Amino acid sequence: MKHRTIKVMVLLLAVGALLFAGGSKESSAEPSDTMRAAMLMSGPINDGGWNTSAYEGLLKLRDELGFEIAYSELVPQTEHVNILRNYASRGYDIVFGHGFEYGESLLEVAEEFPNVNFYQIGGDVETDNVGSGVFASGEHAYLMGKLAAKFTSTNRIGFVGAMAIPTIELEVMVLRETIEIYNPDASFTVAYTGSWDDVVRGKEAALAQIANGVDVIIAIGDACDVGAIQAAEEEGVHVIGWSGDFHSLSPEVVLTSAVQSVPELIMMQGQMLMDGVWNAEHKVWGIPEGVMYLGGWSQAVPAELKEEIMSDLEDMKTGIVNRRISL
Repeated sequence: MKHRTIKVMVLLLAVGALLFAGGSKESSAEPSDTMRAAMLMSGPINDGGWNTSAYEGLLKLRDELGFEIAYSELVPQTEHVNILRNYASRGYDIVFGHGFEYGESLLEVAEEFPNVNFYQIGGDVETDNVGSGVFASGEHAYLMGKLAAKFTSTNRIGFVGAMAIPTIELEVMVLRETIEIYNPDASFTVAYTGSWDDVVRGKEAALAQIANGVDVIIAIGDACDVGAIQAAEEEGVHVIGWSGDFHSLSPEVVLTSAVQSVPELIMMQGQMLMDGVWNAEHKVWGIPEGVMYLGGWSQAVPAELKEEIMSDLEDMKTGIVNRRISL
């Protein structure tokens, strides 16, 4: 089965890559007393997941707090420092590096611009003018591992990730342990594509796993999620999304999504900056803090299984159960 939504998403990604590769966009080019925020993203703003959520957060800063905003998408590693330095030299109040990969570059540029605030989303750097936030590891992995373990009918579960960075490897560890607990007969196959924005690689990795009998794929890889969903639609299996809510792309194929609310995290930083209480500190954000939750559900998930997972979520939210682990 195929859905037009996936084809449209892939087309948008391709067009975005052509039009905006390494490019920057600003809401205003004129000097202003209004607070200004800029962001660097390694992928496209229309990936439907990690980078789309960052862009949505910038829009919320603009629309709800009155910030002037700018962003650079599809930023190659070799350009991190140059683009960060450019925004800092132009007097932006806060510059975000959206991803673990920006840590070293943020520290380097922040030393040159002590009066500019910097913030890493998805990392743990911290210095006089650099803060960071990372989404809690273990909480979503436990929920999604349990869901996959109880839903699979072939006892073969797959994982398609972009990069083997520490935070993702930690989630993989918890997924593996949880699947073992709830379905000892299930196998768990892990594959990394090496890219956050390559739909084709995501699809190829998913198809390879499906060919070996995998019927549930957990995807953490921005555009890779889209590729995995496309493969799942074609082959009649299911995907669990991560970072963004991928339900709308394929309501039946996507069992649910482990949503990390980047917009809410960005808004919190902007509000603290406006209130004069922003601190250059590292903090872990998760389900109890209200920035991690589950997305839309497929009707393919049995009602009792959905209720069980949602009950576990509520226990984490209220602090009855703590599934958080640290690097």
